[in-house]
Amino acid sequence: MLIHNYDSQTGQYLSSHLAASDPLNLGRWLVPAFSTTDELPARGPLEWPFYLNGAWKLLPDWRGQILYRQDNGEPAEILVAGTTPAEAGLTDTPRPSAEYTWTDGAWALDPAVVAANVRSAAMAEFEKRMARARDMNAGKSDALAAGLLTQEEAYYFRAWSTYQLDLVRAIQRDGFPDVVTWPADPISFEVATAPVMAEFEARMAKAKSYTDGKAEAYAAGTLPPRESYEYRVWSEYASKLPAVLERDPLPVVHWPIDPQPFPEPAPPETPEASPADPA
Repeated sequence: MLIHNYDSQTGQYLSSHLAASDPLNLGRWLVPAFSTTDELPARGPLEWPFYLNGAWKLLPDWRGQILYRQDNGEPAEILVAGTTPAEAGLTDTPRPSAEYTWTDGAWALDPAVVAANVRSAAMAEFEKRMARARDMNAGKSDALAAGLLTQEEAYYFRAWSTYQLDLVRAIQRDGFPDVVTWPADPISFEVATAPVMAEFEARMAKAKSYTDGKAEAYAAGTLPPRESYEYRVWSEYASKLPAVLERDPLPVVHWPIDPQPFPEPAPPETPEASPADPA
């Protein structure tokens, strides 16, 4: 005869073995305490028999199954039979991502978590960009104030300072962090100053059109009045142009005003006719 053993506290099925005969009564079988000869019920893969109230009862058995905590999605397991995942705060469905929370028996996107992640990612990008901009200007503030930087160095210092300001403005605009437009890196010094240098060359060429080939005649005082005037004022103008490039913070330049045209002499006055003497 086959007998089945169960736990004295929980009734959980433990093992089965053949019963021993009663040596005092050969027609009987010995059935120890917390054992039964009742046939075990057929069970499914997630069930385990328990002997409760004098009969076998199938209860959930999730031992050995990979489960997940409902509070944080971390892997977990059930170590004893008779407990459902829900009773243990677990589920057999893995958490899709950290943006999901367990709501009404299922994983669901948490808008608050999604918003927090979007903001966190945006601020991480902000900090990365700001750190890079600060590194570009590191140790140059005093040198700029003392006028020790070259034009190119001063340009990049101002450009990266403007970039930092634009970063702050980007995260202060309405719609951040869902909508954010990061500023572009500063353009190169060569590209930024190309229009300025083109304008410089054009202004120098215009000045030379009034001065080229006339230096000796001007020194000798043999130029006509108009040409002498134009040579003098446009020579002074041309001498100011390089100084402007050194003085102003490129690419912002305040060009000198073009010289005034040669002042034309006033035409001689025509004397008015005298009234005729009476006869």
